[in-house]
Amino acid sequence: MKIDLYLKSTFIDIKKSLGRFIAVVIIILMGVLLFVGIKSVGPNLELTADNYFTKYHLSDFQVVSTLGLTEEEQRVVSELPGAQVEMGHNFSYIDETHNLILQVYSYQTDTKQNNLEVMKGHLPQKANEVVVDYQLKETYSIGDTLTIQDDNLKQTIYQVVGYVQTALYMDVDERGVTNIGEGVVKGFVYLPEENFEMDAYTTMYVSFSELQQESSFSKVYETRSLEKQTEIEDALNPRQSARLNEIKADAQAELDKNQAELNDKKKQLTDGVNQIEAGLSEITKQYDQLKEQSDMLAMQIGEELAVSQFGDGLTQLADKKAELTQQLADLTANQTELADAQQQLTDAQADLDEMKKARFIVNNQASNPGYTEYQSLSERIDAIANVFPVFFFLIAILITFTTITRMVEENRKEIGTLKALGYRNGEIASKYILYTLLAAFIGTTLGVLIGAKVLPLVVFEMQKVNNIFPVYTTKFFPIPILIAVLSALGSTLGSALLVLSRNLREKPTALLMPKAPKAGKRVFLEKITPIWNRLNFFQKVTYRNIFRYKARMILTIMGIAGCTGLMIAGFGLNDSISAPVDKQFNELVHYQAIVSLSEEGNVDKATAILNEHSQVNEVMPVYSEQMTIREKHKAGQFATVTITDDLTDLEKFVTLHDEKTGKKRNVPKTGVLISPRIAKTYEVAVGDSLALETSEGTLIEVKIKGMIENYLGHVIYMTQTYYESVMKQPITANTLLVKTEKQTNKQEQSLAEELIDSGAVLNTTYISDQIAKQAIASESLGSIVAIFIILSGTLAFVVLYNLTNINISERERELATIKVLGFYDKEVTMHIIRENVVFTIIGILIGFVVGQVLTWFILTMASSDMMVFPMIIKRNGYLISALMTAIFSGIVMWVTHVKLKHINMIEALKSNE
Repeated sequence: MKIDLYLKSTFIDIKKSLGRFIAVVIIILMGVLLFVGIKSVGPNLELTADNYFTKYHLSDFQVVSTLGLTEEEQRVVSELPGAQVEMGHNFSYIDETHNLILQVYSYQTDTKQNNLEVMKGHLPQKANEVVVDYQLKETYSIGDTLTIQDDNLKQTIYQVVGYVQTALYMDVDERGVTNIGEGVVKGFVYLPEENFEMDAYTTMYVSFSELQQESSFSKVYETRSLEKQTEIEDALNPRQSARLNEIKADAQAELDKNQAELNDKKKQLTDGVNQIEAGLSEITKQYDQLKEQSDMLAMQIGEELAVSQFGDGLTQLADKKAELTQQLADLTANQTELADAQQQLTDAQADLDEMKKARFIVNNQASNPGYTEYQSLSERIDAIANVFPVFFFLIAILITFTTITRMVEENRKEIGTLKALGYRNGEIASKYILYTLLAAFIGTTLGVLIGAKVLPLVVFEMQKVNNIFPVYTTKFFPIPILIAVLSALGSTLGSALLVLSRNLREKPTALLMPKAPKAGKRVFLEKITPIWNRLNFFQKVTYRNIFRYKARMILTIMGIAGCTGLMIAGFGLNDSISAPVDKQFNELVHYQAIVSLSEEGNVDKATAILNEHSQVNEVMPVYSEQMTIREKHKAGQFATVTITDDLTDLEKFVTLHDEKTGKKRNVPKTGVLISPRIAKTYEVAVGDSLALETSEGTLIEVKIKGMIENYLGHVIYMTQTYYESVMKQPITANTLLVKTEKQTNKQEQSLAEELIDSGAVLNTTYISDQIAKQAIASESLGSIVAIFIILSGTLAFVVLYNLTNINISERERELATIKVLGFYDKEVTMHIIRENVVFTIIGILIGFVVGQVLTWFILTMASSDMMVFPMIIKRNGYLISALMTAIFSGIVMWVTHVKLKHINMIEALKSNE
């Protein structure tokens, strides 16, 4: 019976104050939804990728070598505990028919790593069958013929039998870079292993059973992966010299064989030349003697008789002499060819003697195209989730706590009556416990379900076009849910129990009497006489009430400031996400294209072509290379290294700002300038050394002399003189930085094709392409930010509505008294609105500061190794946030006006009796 009574009483209270109950539920729902939802997005992204990696057995490492790989390297690595090793072939190829660069891989039916996902068709079953990248389905149709002419393959004609995807390429667009053609790989193909004719393997795929059990994005995996990488490197170290010796032995044997053959040919040729020269000498001698006799006879008996007697002999000797002369010329030409061949052998011997020992480069999963970008997206969302939803939830908790507290305070007389009738404290409290539990249950249940299952799917739908994962995995993560549930219970049940514990200690008589109103007193503003005397009566009442009820003032301002700050943070994130591109390519980089030369000496040829175009303004030759940062116990990352001694011209193409002071920096004569994220990632500072690995595998150490402002990727600048002193060899420009007028995509493509057709250029990279690529990456976070802004605005409205309702309920007798005294409805409403206007203005102004702090903190957390977000909040962000808050405040004021018009004056004035 008592349970039924409590339930009925609870539902009666809910019905009487349905708006307040719904407001509490909505606030809890929104707080839990955003907290659980955003905290689930990052882990779900990682879980989605992990499930795909597990399903298709993505290898933990890919090992490549400067001298190729053999079964001996496979054996050495296979002996490591838990290691699974597979070997494969791959190379880059230009499909001239479609003007695409393809990465060609070997396919084995029994492979246990990096399995292919068949999107359509089937895997190769015959030697002449090939499967292609699913992203190239518009280029190659199933059944088409694909021609691959390469010395590494036995045949050239293949038939397309299917489309596939592989976990090696997570991003739908990113396919890596190469050193042929335009330098950008557009897709991949897989051919049966039997087609390949290579002396050595190109890639070793390695997986460890210990690592396969961990999430690829976890700290545990990162730590153990570095340990395993070190184990692989240590195991392969002895093979560096051994592999060199094997190649040298085979190559030296071949050279010695060729040299021996060449020596035999040279000896034979020398003998032949000697014989021909001896024969030619004898023939010449005979010819001269016969000629002398012919001339003497001609003087004695006449020319005609002499010719008839000696003419045939002279002709025969002349023909023989000509024949021997021609043979000697041919042999001399052969001697030149043999000399060239000897020079080639000499050069080959020199190259062989200078050949360096093998370098084994161990690349982890982070080296796969698109992996770092995907991981960075997940980490940035996690960073945002650690700040934005938490702050959002704190505001929700604060408002909920205030609402529940006020609800219990309003029922003081009811509590006093029940105590007077003999009800125990537990029985009295059960009604409020049930009320708060019901609100918390509905809010948290809906919040958890929508947050954990719906919100992540919405985010995934918005950005799934960027990756290969067909299904997004969602999971309930217990820790965020537990935090959200406990916080919701603390703000509802906790606040109710706190107030009840205080009220239930009072006597029934005290509870049945209304609380004494707060004593009036002079406010601080009254002491400023010039201002106070200029205020009218209503204004004075407003300011007295504001300062009289300080707790209500602080609470309202905090609520408005928090919501405004959240909206500004949302707009700030939206502005700042795209800012790195603008900062990098408008303020720091002033060129529009990067032209990579095909070989040394093509600077003048390529420059001449560029200067013929009216849209090209200026060209600067530099040496540029993608080097790998190689520090112990740290994963390698690429850095763009720019090298030149022409520092004056460099200032026209690149602006170098000191990271801390913002002042311009010049490239030091001895040492390098690096971007700050290199220093942070590899824990180095000015004065330290940094290890770099060139594209040819040479390790060098450079001295850090300063850090420069940079927002995208890693960059390093040094002089050519310093680089040559470190490398111990000269270099020449291999890249042209080009400043142009604004061009259309068609104009850019036309210029790039002309440069490639000249044979002097490998590829042309336009800054506009990089801007477009970064814009796509920024859009991935845009969906999250849009959700933040919408939910923050909704919370602002609910907070204003709830706080205004609390304000009205607390002052119902005061407002009824004013109405009884003859004040019009509008005047009564303005009595409340004036206060709300002041609170709103102050809250908005404080919210501006809160928004700036929130934005800065989130961006600091969200910045990754490869991207730094500067804090930018455009004026529109402040204006729209303030306007939205003002509009919500206006709507609430209108609702307040309607509500105040219907106050029952008699009931309100008799409420204390």
